[in-house]
Amino acid sequence: MDLSRPDRRPRLEELAAQYALGTLRGRARERFARVMRQDAVVADVARAWENRFAALAGALPGVTPAPRVWTGIAKRLGLASTARGTPAWWEGLVFWRGFALASFAAALALSVITLMGPPAAPTERVVVVLAGPDARPAMIATAARGDPVLTLKPVLDATPGAGRSYELWALPEGAAPSSLGVIPQGGVAGLPLAGPARALLDRVPTLAVSVEPAGGSPTGQPTGPVIYTGRVERFY
Repeated sequence: MDLSRPDRRPRLEELAAQYALGTLRGRARERFARVMRQDAVVADVARAWENRFAALAGALPGVTPAPRVWTGIAKRLGLASTARGTPAWWEGLVFWRGFALASFAAALALSVITLMGPPAAPTERVVVVLAGPDARPAMIATAARGDPVLTLKPVLDATPGAGRSYELWALPEGAAPSSLGVIPQGGVAGLPLAGPARALLDRVPTLAVSVEPAGGSPTGQPTGPVIYTGRVERFY
């Protein structure tokens, strides 16, 4: 597939956003990385998405990983201790280069999935990047695995307009959309759920946002245009 073709730009934007966020995995990620090395247009789009997410991460509060995170990194890298008890990697320049890259990647991932400060279990979260047809992120939804509250952070400065509301919907496979509630306006907000996020979203692949009358849909189903959609990513 020639992703640099103008008619395939929406698909390129979608893949580049998933690649930068880290949700493009397996062979799909390998293929995209290979195309990036061969196609300057694809590489430029991917870098643009990386810069967008980096800027977003920089605006979020920092998170101090638990000691077990660093221990796990050291084990994965095969960094053993020396006979005198000092870790061999402590004295190696190669380690510091790799450690700097690993630290940046870990900090970026943790910043994106912890929008409201340090959670008790930062890796056990649900994250949804909601985007419009142009694949530009408009809103990020996140919740701890067992919490009954979904945190919503707008990325774009958009409002539904006078007498209108944004409503968030779960889109389960083979079933009708289910309303998760009307999205509060005005920056970062918490949206109460009917139960723990895991129970409500484990079998839901996608969320969507529609424009509804003030207070929400009068029918229990979307009545206005669907403006944002996003895949549900589980970090557990």
